[in-house]
Amino acid sequence: MADIVYCEWLKLRRSKIILIGFLGSFIVPFLVTVNDIRIYHSNTAMPLSLGGIYEDTIMFLMLLFGPLILAVVAVYLVSREYTEKTWKTVFAVPVGRMQFLAGKFIILFILVLLFMVLSWVDILAISIICSLFLNVLQINVMSAVYILAQMIKGGILLFATLTPFIYLALRAKGTLMPFIAIAVVSLLNVVLSGSQAAGIYPWTAAYLLLTGRLAQDKGHVLPGALIILFVAMFGICASIVRFQKEDIAG
Repeated sequence: MADIVYCEWLKLRRSKIILIGFLGSFIVPFLVTVNDIRIYHSNTAMPLSLGGIYEDTIMFLMLLFGPLILAVVAVYLVSREYTEKTWKTVFAVPVGRMQFLAGKFIILFILVLLFMVLSWVDILAISIICSLFLNVLQINVMSAVYILAQMIKGGILLFATLTPFIYLALRAKGTLMPFIAIAVVSLLNVVLSGSQAAGIYPWTAAYLLLTGRLAQDKGHVLPGALIILFVAMFGICASIVRFQKEDIAG
């Protein structure tokens, strides 16, 4: 299995999709900090803080940039096998379908966590640089460790909501239908984020669960968590069933 994951990484390393993902992990904290500095200069009663930069960053990562960029990566992991016609080459070696598909999910999980950790590094770096010129609060080890733990938990929740895009890529054998689905999901994240439906819509429920806002609505934590779990299991199980029926020779 380690060899399969390593091969997936080698294939991705030669593509620009990883570079796009990494740039996305850096640009969000930067833009958020620029906006926070603008607000700080217009209202000095609202001080800059590491926690504040994290809260604004995690909102955009979980609701917009994360699902958008990482769903594209998830689709690319599968769709490139169709566009480059590499299925037959892959299965010329003794690799089981379950192993191969598991490799896709594992590398996606690793990339999601890497995306979140790089965002955490960027949040810390920007906050420290800003502290040289402005008064930035909460820059300490405890805050940094807490934010890292939150980013990792956010990555796990984000991965859980990305698994259906693997299935869509297998189903469509291309990128058009999955990309339309990605656009719709991202749009609904923005539209529903402040509504009552956010707690049962899996892509916004993941953000609310991470930040503890789902717990503020009594009785919504369990339904939200179960919906996220259902989406994750549906994506994995549906992908397995679809891939087992796939005609590789066709």
